[in-house]
Amino acid sequence: MNPFFFGTSEERLLGVHHPPRGRAPRDVGVLLCAPFGQEYMRAHRAFRQLGLLLARRGFHVLRFDWFGTGDSAGDAEEGSLARWVADARAAIEELEDTAGVARVSLVGLRLGALVAALAAEGRDDVADLVLWDPVVEGRLYLEQLRKAQHVHAGEDPGDLTRLAPDAVAGILGFPITGALAAELTAADLTAVGLPALRRVLSVVAEEREEYARCDRALAERGLDVRSECLPAGGSWAEVDNFGSALIPHQIVQAIVAFLDQEPGGAPR
Repeated sequence: MNPFFFGTSEERLLGVHHPPRGRAPRDVGVLLCAPFGQEYMRAHRAFRQLGLLLARRGFHVLRFDWFGTGDSAGDAEEGSLARWVADARAAIEELEDTAGVARVSLVGLRLGALVAALAAEGRDDVADLVLWDPVVEGRLYLEQLRKAQHVHAGEDPGDLTRLAPDAVAGILGFPITGALAAELTAADLTAVGLPALRRVLSVVAEEREEYARCDRALAERGLDVRSECLPAGGSWAEVDNFGSALIPHQIVQAIVAFLDQEPGGAPR
């Protein structure tokens, strides 16, 4: 693993590059787009494992911290959906330059899946998209965060979709600003245009109507959508395991197998 910073000197983003190991390098890189807040903390080990496994299959892999999160520049309250979409696009270009590849597959978990889809819109250098337990509807995601805060801390932050523009709500130890809440309220994964993608993998730990709706919407646009439900024995914001890691091995292996194959099913 090679940690480094990329972006501008004022707005540096921390990246970790996993170079190919033991096999000839692939002609497609893989960018891992992390979730937000407490879910980011629980997903860190799973993302590290996924990066290592993909590197062993010959992929250049890049995982990184969004602006205002982790070890990247910016304060936590400066994060925004638009900014994170720009971060993902910058990371795509950084991976292409670092690895010498012309195309990148995106793997996004929870909010990272929504950001990855938005970042892929209008690009012809994104090969595949993996939606892992994706946030499909931002309004519903905010309600899920509200409930998690109520259960864990015994505090009800109220309707986050109505958060005042200059207000900040603390959710499981992370801030949601009024501006970010407004962006999320308007966001819907099913409305994102993804005409240039070769394939989409929707891999989830439980059946939900929002996931089924997303799969149907993408398939109706002519995209090659593969759906898998692989129970993981835990949720990303599970309060009984607050701050602990969650590594759903079956899902990780399914993502590796998907990216390791060409669209027709032959190994790459």
